[in-house]
Amino acid sequence: MKKLKRMMAVLLAMVMALAMSVTVFAAEGQGSLKVKVNSNNTLEGQTLNVYKLFNLSVNGTNYAYTVNETYKAGIIDALNLTEENPEPDSAALYNAIAALEGTAVQDFAEDFTAYALTNDLTETDTSGKIGTAATDYTFDNLDYGYYLVYQTGTKELQSSLVSVDKAVGTEVDLKGEAPSITKDAQNTEGTSIDSVEIGQIVKYVITGTIPDTTGYEQYQYIIHDTLTNGLDFVDQSGTEPSGTSYNVSVQIGSSATTQPSATLSGGDNRTMELDLSQWIRDNQASKGQTFTVTYYAKVNSDAVVTTNNSASLEYGNDPDNTTTTTPVQEKTPTFPLQIKKFATGVEYLDGATFRIYRSETDAQQNQNPIAVTGSNGSYTVNPVQTGGGLSYDMVSSNADVGTGFNLKLNGLAAGDYWLVETKAPDGYNGVTAPIKVTVTVSGDNDVNNWTISKNDKAETDKVIDIENSTGTILPGTGGMGTILFTVIGVALVIAVAGSFVVSRRRRAE
Repeated sequence: MKKLKRMMAVLLAMVMALAMSVTVFAAEGQGSLKVKVNSNNTLEGQTLNVYKLFNLSVNGTNYAYTVNETYKAGIIDALNLTEENPEPDSAALYNAIAALEGTAVQDFAEDFTAYALTNDLTETDTSGKIGTAATDYTFDNLDYGYYLVYQTGTKELQSSLVSVDKAVGTEVDLKGEAPSITKDAQNTEGTSIDSVEIGQIVKYVITGTIPDTTGYEQYQYIIHDTLTNGLDFVDQSGTEPSGTSYNVSVQIGSSATTQPSATLSGGDNRTMELDLSQWIRDNQASKGQTFTVTYYAKVNSDAVVTTNNSASLEYGNDPDNTTTTTPVQEKTPTFPLQIKKFATGVEYLDGATFRIYRSETDAQQNQNPIAVTGSNGSYTVNPVQTGGGLSYDMVSSNADVGTGFNLKLNGLAAGDYWLVETKAPDGYNGVTAPIKVTVTVSGDNDVNNWTISKNDKAETDKVIDIENSTGTILPGTGGMGTILFTVIGVALVIAVAGSFVVSRRRRAE
């Protein structure tokens, strides 16, 4: 019996020891962490880094944190505990973070990130550069712990804190926003425009935000811009640069303007590279503020409906692994005036001469016509517009010069114009009244979504039909035709009178 009691006591002691071990030794597992981007953004070209600040053991609802020695110095620095002596242990650091409230939590995250970047701390795990336009990224097989998630190269230095304490289902929303730019096309007075005329100077304004480069040894911020063949880089006066150096204007809010030099390259110098990397670093006192880049281009005779330019931003803290944004396009279309000159039985009537004006008054008084260049039914707005030797006449062709028209003028902006037929073809009657022509472009500048009308009536085929008429020769005065008619008339009168006299004599007999 005594032996049995001893055995029972040993077994009870073992059970109690086992039960106590369940409480003392908590589970240290692995889990996943889904990192989600904020609205209207993607992770394409971005890199996510995670730092495990604390190790974590879990037992039911009990959590035990121990500091990760790899990042202990950074945590102490971010909490501003560097003057304490002795050095804080895990419990002290845990309590210091747990006591943070409101914006102090975010401040701690950003201060640790700055320390990590400045001291080149190796991240616990990284996504690497994400190549797709995903809105989330999942880190798998992370040891349980308290993590800081950092999205590289954002406008502002913002990191997120999260505990991974379960196998699946842990998520964190990013607060940071990747750098981006917008672009606007304006006239020289600063008003936004949706179309242009050949010869016009266009003012381009790129808007961006100065990013926070805290902790970065290097930071790339380069604007790339490419013009189509219908545009040339010029200065505000319309003068093309003599070489590959091209000055632009950069301004922060209403502060003084600086003029850094961009580099032109490519065919006819239509590609611009503006490296603002050092300028961004020099202006960190204004981080988070909006800045603008201003430069100019002139519409040349090669401009068409699809004339536009595109700008993109290359950025990142690693020169060998930068991110380039999707190009933003600013369309500046120019539109054609297509005319079909015809008559009954003649599909394309040649020899009709036209001039085009910007106002009805000018058309009626034959003043200030738009200058053109070209011949044989195909013309372009003359970018010179003033000076000697200009041509204003457009003459219709005897054949189709496009698709269903025999006179074309390229290079008009959207708006109202007045077309005057100054000379009709020989043998035809001309059109005496000015013809109102209106070009309208949609708000989105879709190259297929523009209309043209004649005297306020839409031309669905975008061709202005103008018909000339002809007729028979009207009689004149003083010619042989009149004399002949008179002689014949007199003869008829005499013949009738003679017939009457002869008739009366016969009755008298």
